Amino acid sequence: MPLNMSGKWFNVVSYGLNAQEAIDYEAMEQKAHETRPKLIIAGASAYSLEIDFARFAKVAKDVGAIFMVDMAHYAGLIAGGVYPNPVPHADVVTSTTHKSLRGPRAGFILMKAEHEKAINSAVFPGLQGGPLMHIIAAKAIAFKEALQPEFKQYAQQVKQNAQVVAETLTERGLRIVSGGTQSHVMLVDLRPKGITGKDAEAVLGSAHMTINKNAIPNDPEKPMVTSGVRIGTPAMTTRGFKEAEARATAHLVADVLDNPRDEANLAAVREKVAKLTKAFPVYG
Repeated sequence: MPLNMSGKWFNVVSYGLNAQEAIDYEAMEQKAHETRPKLIIAGASAYSLEIDFARFAKVAKDVGAIFMVDMAHYAGLIAGGVYPNPVPHADVVTSTTHKSLRGPRAGFILMKAEHEKAINSAVFPGLQGGPLMHIIAAKAIAFKEALQPEFKQYAQQVKQNAQVVAETLTERGLRIVSGGTQSHVMLVDLRPKGITGKDAEAVLGSAHMTINKNAIPNDPEKPMVTSGVRIGTPAMTTRGFKEAEARATAHLVADVLDNPRDEANLAAVREKVAKLTKAFPVYG
């Protein structure tokens, strides 16, 4: 992102998607050989398909680059064994501990031994502020929970719920970018409904459903408006939702998007949302 300091400090060369809206690995490899980067980064915040980390690692090795993966959004699925693990392939792996890992708002870095001194020296005293002991303790709890058999069941259910949501929204006339999901998240193209991501986020919020606007590939709208929304299933799964509830939630989303300006429709959806959430309280 050019507005970010990283975009000002470094010469960033982007790779993109192919016609099927999957990562274009061949184009990525070609660009890597042309530009000979020092670092190749893989990872995403709104990409629903599995990422071929082994393919990235081979390209990085071929051009003499360090291979870094940011697995923040997928960390819980990776810990649960239902999404490809980048650790055997990458030189450096970064992640948050919230999102699908269900921990506190924090992060961690894994690296091969040869990069340990450089990264540790950059983090402290370079970047790190005072360590927050309650967050460190919460991270330890999150990692312990991720080792339990129940966490694997959660990860599997997250993925199943996402597939149900994607299938249901498709049945209701919406388009899922990349043709579906192999993870916990999906990007929904709203153009068939004639509503922007910004408006959809607002109207769904008024119906008591929290979904954020998100740009789609080759989005004709401005970044603050967008033509899509991003939907994920970890929170509903943690709450206890299974396939039936995931399907019901997707129908409620579609009900709003079918008639976003009808207050009676929004009131009816709010009532159904309240009934559904009351049956699955956050703190049981």
